Amino acid sequence: MPVKYLNSSGEKLDKIASAIKSVDPDIIGLQEVKGSAQAKSLADALGFNYVYVSHGDSRLEWGLAVLSRFTIVEYQQEVIHHDDKKPRVALVCTIDLNNSSITVVNVHYALGDYDKQVKETMRIVGDITGPTLLMGDLNLIDPEDGLTPIRTEFIDTCEAVDTKGSREAKQRGTFRFGSKRIDYIFVDPEYFTVLDVGLTPEEHREPSDHLAYFACVTVKDRTK
Repeated sequence: MPVKYLNSSGEKLDKIASAIKSVDPDIIGLQEVKGSAQAKSLADALGFNYVYVSHGDSRLEWGLAVLSRFTIVEYQQEVIHHDDKKPRVALVCTIDLNNSSITVVNVHYALGDYDKQVKETMRIVGDITGPTLLMGDLNLIDPEDGLTPIRTEFIDTCEAVDTKGSREAKQRGTFRFGSKRIDYIFVDPEYFTVLDVGLTPEEHREPSDHLAYFACVTVKDRTK
């Protein structure tokens, strides 16, 4: 929905927090977050750590957040769309998973200029070593050719398994007012195994115009 309509009411945030709790996640990527206060409110409701970055839009304050039950060691923002009217950044953060770490890249693509945004995203992940998760609202309908560079390096978690959850996500999509799958979680196949994916339960699909998509993945033991 247009960001100017983002609702910061306690009731709305409570419903979002309940939707998140319904799938008991360890790491959460949020887009269209209306300021750091909104991110903090959700993190506090979940008992999670959080980081927030702004897209730098002069017209309004909004951006991206990552929440995690684990320690967020560091984070930074990287510009992926250089349009003054539709600025976009990626939130890149390192999360400590019990003495090992992963990097999470959270993005929200502007409509149009997909090739450039994908190129900037791949530039960012190209500089990362170790286990990497790429997630966000890409505003691209599967299977857009524009995602080919990402698919070359990462696995689309929804395509990695054939489960009830993956079949529903493909058929239903992640946009509440249609059947478009525009929200993704990609993982580096060298480091991750995908176990299952899905959408939040029916009773938790009202708080947003997107249906929350989740993936259950494990980090491979590469010491064997």
